[in-house]
Amino acid sequence: MTDFLLKKEQAVGRFISLRRGTVLIFYISLSLFFATLVGYLILFFVNRAQASSRENLLKDVRIRQDELRPELINQIFSLESKLANIQKLSGSHIFTSNVLKFLEENTLPNVRFLTFDFKSDTRRLEMAGDAASYATLTEQIILLEKHPQIEKVEFGGLTLGGNNLVNFRITIVFRPSLLLNPPFVEEEISG
Repeated sequence: MTDFLLKKEQAVGRFISLRRGTVLIFYISLSLFFATLVGYLILFFVNRAQASSRENLLKDVRIRQDELRPELINQIFSLESKLANIQKLSGSHIFTSNVLKFLEENTLPNVRFLTFDFKSDTRRLEMAGDAASYATLTEQIILLEKHPQIEKVEFGGLTLGGNNLVNFRITIVFRPSLLLNPPFVEEEISG
């Protein structure tokens, strides 16, 4: 009989511990359910507030659109069109003064150019000149060939002229970027 009572007592103990575990799982599930419900309610009210704000903003935009006069809108579109045309025109404008500035900055002191023929449509500059020596002319040609704004350099017509100067002809083909960029203007500082 004592065995029977012990077994019954053990069974009751297992039942109580099982019941405690079930109750604990139930309360955890119930807590998660309410937390999820509260989260959805918060999202619902936030969404509603945002929809209300959106409607108010749309009303404000409609009011401001009605305030705009059609003639002002037409002027804005006309101005935009004119600016686009000016940009297109200035984008294709050729700045030939860049060629002169380039020669000024990239001509060696012992080299001078006597004739100058620039064709902007082909970006081609043909010149005749003289240099103090063959070495000076070689330096000048190397300087031009290495420059990033030069596409091609051709030279010829080498002769020894008066005063032991080397006469030559040179043709330079510039890259389009040299002619299409506006010249750099240094501002004078007035004090």
